[in-house]
Amino acid sequence: MTQPPQGPQQPDPRDPYRQQANGPYPPGQHGPPPGGYPPPYQPGQPKKKAKKWPWIVLAVGVILGIIAIASGGGSDEKRADTTAPTASASAPIAVAPTSQDTAQPTTIPPLVAAPNNGPSKTIIYEVISDSDTLGNVTWFDENSAIKQDTSVSAPWSLTVTNNSTFVIAGLGAQTEGTSVTCRITVDGKVADEQTATGQYAVVNCTAPN
Repeated sequence: MTQPPQGPQQPDPRDPYRQQANGPYPPGQHGPPPGGYPPPYQPGQPKKKAKKWPWIVLAVGVILGIIAIASGGGSDEKRADTTAPTASASAPIAVAPTSQDTAQPTTIPPLVAAPNNGPSKTIIYEVISDSDTLGNVTWFDENSAIKQDTSVSAPWSLTVTNNSTFVIAGLGAQTEGTSVTCRITVDGKVADEQTATGQYAVVNCTAPN
Protein backbone atom coordinates (compact mmCIF):
# COMPACT_ATOMS: atom_id res chain seq x y z
CA MET A 1 0.00 0.00 0.00
CA THR A 2 1.44 3.28 -1.04
CA GLN A 3 1.57 6.10 1.62
CA PRO A 4 0.55 9.50 0.43
CA PRO A 5 3.34 11.93 -0.05
CA GLN A 6 4.11 14.15 2.93
CA GLY A 7 4.81 17.80 2.68
CA PRO A 8 8.02 19.41 3.80
CA GLN A 9 8.71 19.04 7.63
CA GLN A 10 8.02 22.20 9.57
CA PRO A 11 11.04 23.33 11.60
CA ASP A 12 10.75 23.50 15.38
CA PRO A 13 10.20 27.13 16.30
CA ARG A 14 12.11 26.59 19.62
CA ASP A 15 15.27 25.61 17.77
CA PRO A 16 17.34 28.75 17.21
CA TYR A 17 19.19 27.03 14.47
CA ARG A 18 16.17 25.45 12.88
CA GLN A 19 16.56 24.56 9.30
CA GLN A 20 15.07 26.89 6.79
CA ALA A 21 13.31 25.81 3.72
CA ASN A 22 16.44 26.27 1.71
CA GLY A 23 18.73 24.34 4.06
CA PRO A 24 20.15 24.21 7.63
CA TYR A 25 21.66 27.71 7.43
CA PRO A 26 20.01 31.05 7.14
CA PRO A 27 19.61 32.51 3.67
CA GLY A 28 22.83 33.70 2.19
CA GLN A 29 24.96 31.83 4.80
CA HIS A 30 26.55 28.55 4.39
CA GLY A 31 28.15 27.01 7.50
CA PRO A 32 28.10 27.99 11.22
CA PRO A 33 27.75 31.63 12.22
CA PRO A 34 30.83 33.75 12.66
CA GLY A 35 32.61 33.03 15.91
CA GLY A 36 31.17 29.54 16.09
CA TYR A 37 28.31 28.34 18.09
CA PRO A 38 28.10 29.42 21.70
CA PRO A 39 29.12 26.75 24.25
CA PRO A 40 26.34 24.72 25.67
CA TYR A 41 24.89 26.04 28.98
CA GLN A 42 26.41 24.57 32.08
CA PRO A 43 24.93 25.25 35.55
CA GLY A 44 27.32 27.08 37.86
CA GLN A 45 29.19 24.93 40.37
CA PRO A 46 28.92 25.88 44.10
CA LYS A 47 31.93 27.68 45.53
CA LYS A 48 34.07 25.62 47.84
CA LYS A 49 33.90 26.79 51.48
CA ALA A 50 37.17 27.79 53.06
CA LYS A 51 38.44 25.27 55.59
CA LYS A 52 38.40 26.65 59.17
CA TRP A 53 40.14 23.83 61.08
CA PRO A 54 43.72 24.96 60.26
CA TRP A 55 42.99 28.33 61.97
CA ILE A 56 41.47 26.59 64.99
CA VAL A 57 44.55 24.36 65.35
CA LEU A 58 46.84 27.38 65.06
CA ALA A 59 44.90 29.33 67.73
CA VAL A 60 44.99 26.37 70.16
CA GLY A 61 48.74 26.04 69.64
CA VAL A 62 49.32 29.74 70.41
CA ILE A 63 47.23 29.54 73.62
CA LEU A 64 49.12 26.44 74.82
CA GLY A 65 52.42 28.20 74.13
CA ILE A 66 51.42 31.23 76.21
CA ILE A 67 50.33 28.99 79.12
CA ALA A 68 53.62 27.07 78.98
CA ILE A 69 55.67 30.30 79.07
CA ALA A 70 53.64 31.69 81.98
CA SER A 71 53.97 28.44 83.97
CA GLY A 72 57.68 28.25 83.34
CA GLY A 73 58.24 31.81 84.56
CA GLY A 74 56.29 31.18 87.80
CA SER A 75 58.20 27.98 88.53
CA ASP A 76 61.50 29.81 88.03
CA GLU A 77 60.43 32.44 90.57
CA LYS A 78 59.40 29.74 93.05
CA ARG A 79 62.73 27.97 92.61
CA ALA A 80 64.51 31.27 93.18
CA ASP A 81 62.48 31.87 96.35
CA THR A 82 63.18 28.38 97.73
CA THR A 83 66.90 28.54 97.02
CA ALA A 84 67.32 31.97 98.63
CA PRO A 85 67.02 30.75 102.29
CA THR A 86 69.53 27.97 101.59
CA ALA A 87 72.11 30.43 100.40
CA SER A 88 71.61 32.67 103.43
CA ALA A 89 71.64 29.69 105.82
CA SER A 90 74.97 28.50 104.44
CA ALA A 91 76.57 31.82 105.31
CA PRO A 92 75.64 32.72 108.91
CA ILE A 93 76.17 36.28 110.02
CA ALA A 94 78.43 36.70 113.01
CA VAL A 95 76.84 38.73 115.78
CA ALA A 96 79.09 40.55 118.20
CA PRO A 97 78.33 39.75 121.84
CA THR A 98 76.72 42.55 123.77
CA SER A 99 77.51 43.67 127.27
CA GLN A 100 74.33 41.99 128.47
CA ASP A 101 75.51 38.61 127.11
CA THR A 102 78.92 38.90 128.78
CA ALA A 103 77.56 40.02 132.17
CA GLN A 104 78.00 37.59 135.02
CA PRO A 105 74.83 35.97 136.43
CA THR A 106 73.50 37.52 139.62
CA THR A 107 74.18 35.47 142.74
CA ILE A 108 70.99 34.58 144.60
CA PRO A 109 71.45 34.85 148.35
CA PRO A 110 70.69 31.73 150.39
CA LEU A 111 67.41 31.40 152.25
CA VAL A 112 67.45 32.23 155.93
CA ALA A 113 64.84 30.91 158.34
CA ALA A 114 62.71 33.61 159.89
CA PRO A 115 62.70 33.80 163.71
CA ASN A 116 59.71 32.45 165.58
CA ASN A 117 58.36 35.83 166.56
CA GLY A 118 54.69 35.52 165.66
CA PRO A 119 51.88 36.77 167.89
CA SER A 120 52.62 35.28 171.30
CA LYS A 121 49.84 33.35 173.09
CA THR A 122 50.00 31.96 176.61
CA ILE A 123 48.16 28.64 176.88
CA ILE A 124 47.38 26.78 180.12
CA TYR A 125 46.35 23.09 179.96
CA GLU A 126 44.60 21.48 182.98
CA VAL A 127 43.26 17.98 183.71
CA ILE A 128 41.49 16.71 186.89
CA SER A 129 40.06 13.27 187.64
CA ASP A 130 38.42 11.21 190.43
CA SER A 131 41.51 8.99 190.16
CA ASP A 132 45.03 9.91 191.19
CA THR A 133 46.43 8.46 187.95
CA LEU A 134 45.82 9.37 184.32
CA GLY A 135 46.47 6.75 181.69
CA ASN A 136 47.80 9.35 179.22
CA VAL A 137 47.71 13.07 178.43
CA THR A 138 48.15 14.53 174.90
CA TRP A 139 48.62 18.23 174.00
CA PHE A 140 50.18 20.70 171.49
CA ASP A 141 53.41 22.39 172.61
CA GLU A 142 54.77 25.92 171.99
CA ASN A 143 55.53 25.06 168.31
CA SER A 144 52.07 23.57 167.68
CA ALA A 145 53.63 20.08 167.70
CA ILE A 146 51.78 17.20 169.34
CA LYS A 147 53.18 15.75 172.56
CA GLN A 148 52.08 12.91 174.91
CA ASP A 149 52.82 11.60 178.43
CA THR A 150 51.64 8.33 179.99
CA SER A 151 50.91 7.30 183.55
CA VAL A 152 50.91 10.82 184.94
CA SER A 153 49.53 11.99 188.28
CA ALA A 154 46.29 13.90 188.55
CA PRO A 155 45.61 16.74 188.75
CA TRP A 156 47.89 17.68 185.81
CA SER A 157 48.65 21.16 184.33
CA LEU A 158 51.08 22.74 181.84
CA THR A 159 51.69 26.32 180.61
CA VAL A 160 53.19 27.02 177.13
CA THR A 161 53.88 30.20 175.18
CA ASN A 162 53.21 29.71 171.49
CA ASN A 163 54.75 32.14 168.96
CA SER A 164 53.67 30.26 165.83
CA THR A 165 51.95 32.09 162.98
CA PHE A 166 49.12 29.56 163.20
CA VAL A 167 48.58 28.51 166.83
CA ILE A 168 47.07 25.10 167.56
CA ALA A 169 45.87 24.48 171.12
CA GLY A 170 44.41 21.12 172.05
CA LEU A 171 44.31 18.70 175.00
CA GLY A 172 43.21 15.11 175.54
CA ALA A 173 43.34 12.77 178.56
CA GLN A 174 42.23 9.31 179.73
CA THR A 175 41.59 8.48 183.37
CA GLU A 176 42.13 5.30 185.32
CA GLY A 177 38.89 6.10 187.19
CA THR A 178 35.39 6.97 186.03
CA SER A 179 35.45 10.80 185.61
CA VAL A 180 37.90 13.19 183.90
CA THR A 181 37.73 16.92 183.06
CA CYS A 182 40.01 19.06 180.84
CA ARG A 183 40.29 22.83 180.38
CA ILE A 184 42.25 25.19 178.10
CA THR A 185 42.90 28.84 178.98
CA VAL A 186 44.36 31.20 176.32
CA ASP A 187 45.69 34.60 177.46
CA GLY A 188 43.68 34.44 180.70
CA LYS A 189 40.37 33.38 179.05
CA VAL A 190 38.84 29.91 179.18
CA ALA A 191 38.77 28.69 175.60
CA ASP A 192 37.23 25.24 176.21
CA GLU A 193 36.24 22.91 179.08
CA GLN A 194 34.87 19.36 178.74
CA THR A 195 34.03 16.42 181.14
CA ALA A 196 33.70 12.70 180.38
CA THR A 197 32.47 9.91 182.69
CA GLY A 198 32.65 6.14 182.63
CA GLN A 199 35.26 3.47 183.19
CA TYR A 200 38.55 4.71 181.66
CA ALA A 201 36.78 7.77 180.28
CA VAL A 202 38.50 9.86 177.61
CA VAL A 203 38.04 13.64 177.33
CA ASN A 204 39.14 16.17 174.65
CA CYS A 205 39.37 19.99 174.66
CA THR A 206 40.10 22.29 171.68
CA ALA A 207 40.75 26.04 171.63
CA PRO A 208 39.83 27.97 168.49
CA ASN A 209 42.73 29.71 166.74
